Amino acid sequence: MRTRLKIITGLAAAAMLGLTGCSGPGTGSEAGGTSGGSGDDGTFKVAAFTAGYATPGGKLTLDKFVEEGKAKGWDVTLYTSDFDYDKINSDMQSAITQGADVILAGFPDPRQIAPLVNAAESADIPIFSIDGGVEPNEDFVEDVTFDQDQLASLTVGALEEAMGGLEGKDVMVIGHDPHIGIMTRSNLAYDMLEEAGAIIAGGEMKQALNPGTSQEEALKFVTDFLQANPEGLDGVWVGWDHAALGAAQAINEAGRDDIYVTGVDALGVAVEEIKKDGPFYASVHQDWFSVVDVVVEDIEAYRADGTLPEENFVEVEGELIDRNNAADFTPSM
Repeated sequence: MRTRLKIITGLAAAAMLGLTGCSGPGTGSEAGGTSGGSGDDGTFKVAAFTAGYATPGGKLTLDKFVEEGKAKGWDVTLYTSDFDYDKINSDMQSAITQGADVILAGFPDPRQIAPLVNAAESADIPIFSIDGGVEPNEDFVEDVTFDQDQLASLTVGALEEAMGGLEGKDVMVIGHDPHIGIMTRSNLAYDMLEEAGAIIAGGEMKQALNPGTSQEEALKFVTDFLQANPEGLDGVWVGWDHAALGAAQAINEAGRDDIYVTGVDALGVAVEEIKKDGPFYASVHQDWFSVVDVVVEDIEAYRADGTLPEENFVEVEGELIDRNNAADFTPSM
């Protein structure tokens, strides 16, 4: 089952408060609350994990989840890695053995978590997910994620506006396939650009190897391409803001004012670039803190009486942030 939910910007305006009290990588956040029907000692234990804690969005989102879980009286342990799913699978199987009541999957790659899914299923432990894929997945009792088709459509549309059309324009596409959401929206954008008559710069999508170094990677992609093709680039579509910042930096360093960049995330630093009316033209706000609010309330309902969400796949709409509204937008990350 799937449903669509539109989260309005601003619901999480105070979400940044109190993040410093969260647990760090691989440590427990002891909340000490009790709950009827929880573990043997009455404590409701939540094992949360993310392999993307090194990325700012992943860290802030999971820290916010831990903060809200503590406020509910849960005992939350956060397990992290730098995209090392062998470690995540091992850590989570240990957490299941130690009596977790619920698992929270933060930005998981469904292709790489079969061992922990099998262990959770055997122990009858539900898995709630944030950004756990782009289609319904019965491994999760709930997955709240953003509509990748909408994200691609908004950003391709913004690039079209910036360039005065797509027909015959040379556009570089930068993606990162290990992240299933970025992979999906990047391929959707690629197809939209080609269908509109754009020419994909270099003939294929560029692939960043690591989100942590993606700004530098995108800087090199665009710099190298402009050096080899000084007149061969009109725009750069990028699947997330850190890499988009690198693309914009390369264009600025080349002294160009006729090449435009779009990203996804609407990070504070990206919004500041959009305000400058330079190459960074637009991004899309993904309000992950409001997504956390939704998932936390649904886990709390399960803690209270065993109620599971009616829908296991919830798509959330993003908000385009461009030159028209960047000055009035307050980033959450």
